[in-house]
Amino acid sequence: MPSKADQLLSAYEHVVNEPWSGSLSGQERVWFLVYDPAEQRKVEFRLGDFETTTLKAGKKWVMISLKKCFPTWMSTHEYKEEYFNDPEALVDQLEAEFKQYAIDFLIQEITRHGSDDDTLIAIRDISALFGFTRMSDVLNGCANAFKGRMLIFFPGEFDQNHYRLLDARDGWSYLARPITA
Repeated sequence: MPSKADQLLSAYEHVVNEPWSGSLSGQERVWFLVYDPAEQRKVEFRLGDFETTTLKAGKKWVMISLKKCFPTWMSTHEYKEEYFNDPEALVDQLEAEFKQYAIDFLIQEITRHGSDDDTLIAIRDISALFGFTRMSDVLNGCANAFKGRMLIFFPGEFDQNHYRLLDARDGWSYLARPITA
């Protein structure tokens, strides 16, 4: 019996080999690879297989990690010491500044790597933003920054176009295509 990671890879292979329409909106060109958060390490272990599958489909692969987004923002913030002493004071800054920083971070990474109509941009470590900003806001902010497809490695749930990251109480509705096992 195939593992969940094998099933995800198989489902992904089917999707990546379909023709890519150029008439989709930015939000519709996003794919969510949805898996149980408990499977995170197993999925990460198979990242090379996802890349190989993408290349075999004749597409380019670009991997972007969001792991350093928040630490980089915080390390350069003028009031970082005050926030370490009083973390609740940071809440307003997350909405006012960090959300835009996360959008700009992702757009800069996409631009740095370059993309065209045949490029798949794989986004990993989205859980690094959990609790700091909503992933839906970040994706909406960069929906027009790429041309091909964006694959989000998504540890959470999908139910009737409703996504919940890390089994959070609130989720969001998004036009992205889910890929599930």
